[in-house]
Amino acid sequence: MKGLILNTIRVRDEDLIVRILTKNEVLTLYRFYGARHSYINVGFFIDFVVEESYKTTIKRLRNVTQIPFSFLFEREKVIYFNEYIRLLNAHFIDVSRVDSFYYESLYKLAKTLHERDVKRAVIEHYVSLLEKEGRLHRDKICFLCEKKIENKIALARSFLPAHEKCIYSAGFDEEKIDTLFNEKKTILFSDEEIEKLWKILNLGI
Repeated sequence: MKGLILNTIRVRDEDLIVRILTKNEVLTLYRFYGARHSYINVGFFIDFVVEESYKTTIKRLRNVTQIPFSFLFEREKVIYFNEYIRLLNAHFIDVSRVDSFYYESLYKLAKTLHERDVKRAVIEHYVSLLEKEGRLHRDKICFLCEKKIENKIALARSFLPAHEKCIYSAGFDEEKIDTLFNEKKTILFSDEEIEKLWKILNLGI
């Protein structure tokens, strides 16, 4: 079985509770510590085996092998990718069954990160996620006052569109938002604007 590690919690010395996103499930498994065990962390894609346990209700994580990606050799990209995965872990709280979109699209993202700007790539993935979940608002209606946005479009948490005056935040050009929301491309945004989008994303998925 293959999966993406969403979170690890240390318990009893070096043992771990591990949350893993697979193609159709979010699993919570127990991993016993051992000198021969490979190192695992949030954001790792792994191949593994799930083993039943007769002593506890939680199943065991066994035979872990990390799936290598080129971007893992670039520290900054790993840091920002892991930030996104931690946000996704919170998004999947109390979730056990998931659509294959999540694992497959994140795997595709990881395969291309070595040749892309990590923040731009993650933001584009996030917009795809919002669209998949039916939460991408292209109507240009302010979520606070419910009136049409005529000029620059400000974005709140979850990239909800708003008037600049309603959320006291500078907006983005309409053309840039259209390109991002419709084509899933950040090409029109400056690096400074990407930093602003990243901060909005980090408010929560």
